[in-house]
Amino acid sequence: MGETMRISRALALAGIDSRRKCETYVQSGYVKVNGETIYDLGRQVDTEADVILFREEPVFFEERVYFVLNKPKGYVTTAADPHAKRTVYDLLPRALTHKASQPGSNRTRVFPVGRLDKDSTGLLLFTNDGDLANALTHPRYGAEKWYVARLNRAFDLRDGKRLLAGVHLPEGFVKIQEFHTMSPRVIRVMIREGKKREVRRIFSAVGYKVLTLCRISFGPLKLGDLELGTGRFLKGAEVRDLKQLLVKDQSHQD
Repeated sequence: MGETMRISRALALAGIDSRRKCETYVQSGYVKVNGETIYDLGRQVDTEADVILFREEPVFFEERVYFVLNKPKGYVTTAADPHAKRTVYDLLPRALTHKASQPGSNRTRVFPVGRLDKDSTGLLLFTNDGDLANALTHPRYGAEKWYVARLNRAFDLRDGKRLLAGVHLPEGFVKIQEFHTMSPRVIRVMIREGKKREVRRIFSAVGYKVLTLCRISFGPLKLGDLELGTGRFLKGAEVRDLKQLLVKDQSHQD
């Protein structure tokens, strides 16, 4: 017998998507267990004994993959945009997207944790570990995301209070949690959420245009000296540090 868990967690562990998105897939009727379409998010499954289908395709539980990329400008963080000339998936190594034992088949489904817009650069994590992806992106875990922004004009320190106080966007209230000036026009900022183009839109709301934006860290993971456009698999110690986010909120685990 395998491990017993809720269906959304099983799908996330299989690398289908984050747990929240997997819950949506279940409720939309995309998942079958032992031939039966299920909608109940509380449904428990055995990862070895039960036959699980997602969109009529068998779900397999693969070895976890963790790969970090230094995203260049001009690449979109998606694989589904038919109009995108360049996506971050173009930069991933073949060894990551195909099993070595069966070249060209059985693609390992990995997805980016959070997004960087086309014009932004920096740290982007890919994994098939849905639990970890959820911990890094869900606000309740409070994972820090640090960026370096270059502005169109010198930053007035009096505007720092406005960054920390926050602004209202259509999606809700957002704010910079902490900032440090590196030069008159370069500022390092930290956020804990990750709404679409959040950093750029916060600065725009207080009167600045962000010319360049680079994510330098995500939780305990640092970009370091990784060259632009290249990536690497995480070391064991780095994965363990990331998974400490899960330990901090055991009350939300199954």
